[in-house]
Amino acid sequence: MKFRDAVGQAEHPVPTAFEPGKKALEKRHRSLVNCDDPRRITGSIDLDATLTKVPKYASEPRWDYGLGYIPETGSECAVWVEVHSATTKQVSPVLRKLEWLKMWLSSNADELRKLTDSADENHRFVWIASNGVHIPPNSSHARRLSESAIRKPRKMLNLP
Repeated sequence: MKFRDAVGQAEHPVPTAFEPGKKALEKRHRSLVNCDDPRRITGSIDLDATLTKVPKYASEPRWDYGLGYIPETGSECAVWVEVHSATTKQVSPVLRKLEWLKMWLSSNADELRKLTDSADENHRFVWIASNGVHIPPNSSHARRLSESAIRKPRKMLNLP
């Protein structure tokens, strides 16, 4: 299944959020996501902005963006990007966002969940540091991240 079609099967109003390429990302965030061949980023959604308008999600810890991506080898998959400050105090909030996203995908967007499961583990859930990374590598916070599905925060996402 293609990312666009999977978005179309998610709960309302998510299907209305689809944009080609990186257009759903805020302008200031677009330069933080790159691909060797930009045409392999097939589409995007601003999940946070879309679901903030839905009362049952307004106070939930929503994830920022979803991207459709075609790796050099393999089928189209979904990649999820959170742009967030990367300090030790923010590890727990980002992990809550990740748990929320996983539950939302399972309950409300099964086709997007399947595309997510097919993504490479290093690109499935990505935390982009909005102001540099301030999490010491040997800290308990870094260990918590290494035990989760998120790798350590990065300054940008470079998809091969």
